[in-house]
Amino acid sequence: MKILIVGAGIAGLLMYRELQRQGIEADLIEKQPALNNLGAGICLPGNAMKQLEVLGLKHAILAKAYQVKEVRFETHQRELLAKASLNEGVLASQPFVALTRSDLIEVLADGISQHIQFCRSIVDIRNNNTTQSVCFNDGAVVDYDLIIGADGINSSVRELQFAEPDLTDLEVTHWRFLVDMPSENLEPSYLVGNTDAFMFYPISKQQVYCYGQAANQQINALYSDPKKSMRAVFSHYHPSVVKAIESATVINQGRLRAVMSKEVYNKRCVLIGDALHGCPPSLQQGVAQALSDVLTLSRCLKNAYSIDMALADFKSKRLKQITWVVSESNKIIRLAKLGKSRFGRFIRNSLIRLQGPQNVKAWRKLMTELEANKCN
Repeated sequence: MKILIVGAGIAGLLMYRELQRQGIEADLIEKQPALNNLGAGICLPGNAMKQLEVLGLKHAILAKAYQVKEVRFETHQRELLAKASLNEGVLASQPFVALTRSDLIEVLADGISQHIQFCRSIVDIRNNNTTQSVCFNDGAVVDYDLIIGADGINSSVRELQFAEPDLTDLEVTHWRFLVDMPSENLEPSYLVGNTDAFMFYPISKQQVYCYGQAANQQINALYSDPKKSMRAVFSHYHPSVVKAIESATVINQGRLRAVMSKEVYNKRCVLIGDALHGCPPSLQQGVAQALSDVLTLSRCLKNAYSIDMALADFKSKRLKQITWVVSESNKIIRLAKLGKSRFGRFIRNSLIRLQGPQNVKAWRKLMTELEANKCN
């Protein structure tokens, strides 16, 4: 079996490691000249940590990560709406942590970075009866039994091979950055405004991951200056938010989009990670769902009589959960948009007070499913 993994991001590195662990050889290519260590923070709920434990990576992650114990939802002026413990029930079985993206990439790339073929990308894929002929940017043509597209939400594999490659623009701008500030007694806090929100998430004793989003078309004109955009949106927030924005040195800005296609695979090309189910970070499920993809696909490949059977099995096992995660993540974005009116904000905030943090409810469901499946 000759396998090509496209993309050496989080999903691609995980996939390569797991195939290597199973004794399956693969080529791993990355279009950039080096690993992408840019970005801000990564949140890893319990279902991500459970699966990292299966891969033998949990302790390496914990050595670099910061553990949290509670989630809080607050108004834009930091008045408490609801909170939930992460140390009760099924959630208590695994730690909830956060770390910088660069630290996570460092752990995942340890021992395998020398195998990555950098500055290499796919130009075309030709479908044969049992193989896929891949045309690379250097002119080479190589046949593979299976292509795994792990190349992110803007996947070239999805663009080349799938009938519905387009992304859905959720009409929400987002910002991510790290800021140096004491995090003692700070737990993840989600501040909700009108059609905007801001998050504090500690990733060390002296550093906090900040995330902001706004469903406001007027800020499009400010795209060239992320800090100016954030000032325009969050100037009326609590002083701690304003101070964090002013302290930021690098702010990553973008648009929230979602993969709505349910194709999963086409012939012998299969998608994993954000290429398959990229969506808003409402549930912090990017890494967790990539891990589920990796573990499920590797088992399907190991147990099936053929690659075609393995891909069909992979789709049947993963489609229900990834559809739910994307739908639920998008639903939380729609819930945030209720804040356009005073009545809408009242309804939204009342739901938060009554039902508690939506992301914690989702984590309980996902952890319960994971325990039931006994992934280890």
